[in-house]
Amino acid sequence: MKKNNLSISGLIILLTLVLFACQKKSDGSATTPGFKEENGTGGNPFPNNPTVTGTPTSTNPATQNSSLLVGGIGWSNPTCASTFSVTLKGINGTIDVTLNFLTPPITGTYVIAAVASQSQACSMTVLNAPNQPAGTVWLGKSGLVAVNTTSTAINASFSGVICTQQSFNFPQVSVSGNLGCN
Repeated sequence: MKKNNLSISGLIILLTLVLFACQKKSDGSATTPGFKEENGTGGNPFPNNPTVTGTPTSTNPATQNSSLLVGGIGWSNPTCASTFSVTLKGINGTIDVTLNFLTPPITGTYVIAAVASQSQACSMTVLNAPNQPAGTVWLGKSGLVAVNTTSTAINASFSGVICTQQSFNFPQVSVSGNLGCN
């Protein structure tokens, strides 16, 4: 009798093992395509229709060089707080030209740089240059600025300052003219 009980117990154990081995696992550890909300993987739910990820290649909105003459009729130079200002600005309609200095400028020549990080350097920013797409920002890349200061005024003159967009070297905007604060 003991032999029969042992055989029946063994058979039950064997059948239980076979049953568990054949059962489909659905514990969620398998990687399957689906929506991110369903399985949290963010996989492509449509494997036959690939999706694009990453940053798209940017395109340059500007297509041609242009020039800008700053100062004169139609230009306003917002008054500086004092002759110790580090910013000179000129505005004509939607065109906005700004010169930034690291320290209040003194009479002398300044080199155009991407950022005014040295005492003899300044940066230029042009917004809405003529014959260019609206809203495009142009940054001074090369050129010289001659500054003349008095006890009551700061005047900067420049000719042929080359400005480009941050991500594109072409086209260019050539800027000449005067900015002042008095």
